[in-house]
Amino acid sequence: MVSERIIAGKWFFIGVLAATALTGGQILSTGHVSGLLQVGENSKLRPTIEAELGEIHLSPGSGHDGQIYYGIALDLRGTYVPPLIGEDPAYRYRRILFPALASAFGLVDGEALLYSMIALNILSVGLAAAAMALLSARRGFSDWFALAVILNPGVWLSVIILTGDNLSLALMLVALTLMFSGRALSSMAFTVSVLAKETAMLTPLGLVSWRRRSSWRDVLLPGLTIGAWMAWLSFSMGDGFTARGNLAFPFEGLVQASANWASQPLIEWVLLIFAIGAITGGAIAALVKNGPLRWVLVLWCVIGVISSNWVWDFGNNAARALAPLGVLVVLHLFYADSPPDWTRGGRGFIAPARPPSRNGADS
Repeated sequence: MVSERIIAGKWFFIGVLAATALTGGQILSTGHVSGLLQVGENSKLRPTIEAELGEIHLSPGSGHDGQIYYGIALDLRGTYVPPLIGEDPAYRYRRILFPALASAFGLVDGEALLYSMIALNILSVGLAAAAMALLSARRGFSDWFALAVILNPGVWLSVIILTGDNLSLALMLVALTLMFSGRALSSMAFTVSVLAKETAMLTPLGLVSWRRRSSWRDVLLPGLTIGAWMAWLSFSMGDGFTARGNLAFPFEGLVQASANWASQPLIEWVLLIFAIGAITGGAIAALVKNGPLRWVLVLWCVIGVISSNWVWDFGNNAARALAPLGVLVVLHLFYADSPPDWTRGGRGFIAPARPPSRNGADS
C-alpha cells in the first residue's frame, strides 16, 4: 500500500508543476513577468508599482486584482496604499494573509516581492492538490481525484492573476484533512484560511450541524479572528464589514448579469458554465446525499445565488469565487453517509471498509 507521504509528495509536485506551467504561459503571453499583476493603464497603483519594478506590462483599463495584492504587500499597515485602491480598501485588506506572507510581513519589496507572490501561489496549488489527494485516498478512492484542484478553472485564474484565492483553498483543504483525522489543529488551519479570504468561513460554519461539540472550536477561533481583524479595519480605514456590493437578492445578480453574457468571449462562457455547474452540482449533491459536508455545500451554493452582478458579469470573477465549491462537491461524495466515530469523541470519521483482495486476504 502506498504511504500517505508518497501520495502527498507526488501530488504536491504535480500541482507545483501545473501551476508553474500556467505561470510561464501567462508570462509568455504578456511578454513580461509583471504581466501577472495585471496593472491597469488607468490604475492609481500604477506609479507606485512602476517605482518598485520599473517598466512593466500594462493591462487595459483599471487592471485586475494582482496589482492590489502587490500594493497591500508593500503597505501592510495601510498608511498610503488604501487611497490608491479606490472604493472600500478595507474590503481588500481583509484578505491580508497572502500579501503578508509574500512580503515576509513587510520585509520584502520590489522584484523580490513579485517573485515571492508567484512562488507562494504556485506552492499553494501544490499544497491544495496534496491535501485533496490525501482526503480522497483516506476514503478508499483514487488519489487522482486531486485533479479536481489542478483542473479547476478558478484555480487557474488565481495563478495567472496572482491573487490569494489558492492560498485560502489550500489552507481550507488542509483544515479538512486535519479535521477528518481528528486533529485539533484544524481550527488553526481554518483560521488562516479565513484570513486569506473571508468566504472560507462558510466551510467551518457548515460543519457545525455535523460535528457537534468539536465543531465550535473550528467556528469560534476563525470567526473571532476575522471579526477582530475586520473591526480593526473599520477603526483604521472604515467599512471593515462591507460586502462591497457583492451581494443581492437570490438570483438577482445572475439575471442582471445575463444581459451582458451574449457579448462575452468564449472563455468567459466556459468560466460561467463552470460556476453555474458548481452551484447546480452542489445543490443536487447536498439534496441526494447526507454527510459532514452537506451544509457546507448549501452555504456555498447560497453565496453563489445571492452574489450580485458584480460577481456574475464576468465568468472569471464567478469562477474564482466558486472555485472551492467545485472541489467541495467531490469531497462531499467521498464523505457522504459517513457517521462520526463517537468512540473518539466525535472528532474523526469512520472510513468505509476496504473490499478484500481476490485471494480473500487484506492487501
